[in-house]
Amino acid sequence: MNTGDLVLFRGHGPFDWFIRLWTRSAWAHCGLVWVCEGIPLVIEAQYSGGVSVHALANRMADDPFITPSGRAMNLPLALQHFGDWYSLKNAVDAGLGYPLHHAGWECAQFAAFLLGMDMAEDWTPQSLLDELTPSGGHAGGN
Repeated sequence: MNTGDLVLFRGHGPFDWFIRLWTRSAWAHCGLVWVCEGIPLVIEAQYSGGVSVHALANRMADDPFITPSGRAMNLPLALQHFGDWYSLKNAVDAGLGYPLHHAGWECAQFAAFLLGMDMAEDWTPQSLLDELTPSGGHAGGN
């Protein structure tokens, strides 16, 4: 596990189920791994709390799937955005395939931003996984 790896979460609640259905994906949420002093953390934009960092060990109940992104994460940029709010509108627009207008972050958009990816895309956790791992993007999505 390395800083910049993509971590996807299935989740088990009704909101997680709705997101998976809405985005036609096995994944409800995503973030990026940050290994800090040997401890794996997750940098993410969450509905409750906005942009924040959490210990990956505290998220094991959400069935994490970790895959290398093959890209360097811009950690200083991530730190600049801690506390930014989550945008439910962007999450809905991404699920519909509508163009995004920055009005806060949704999880996949924030991860793509930190990896230096095209911000004109309507990123969902699944589309981000597919882009970063084109040959095996659906791995772990059973």
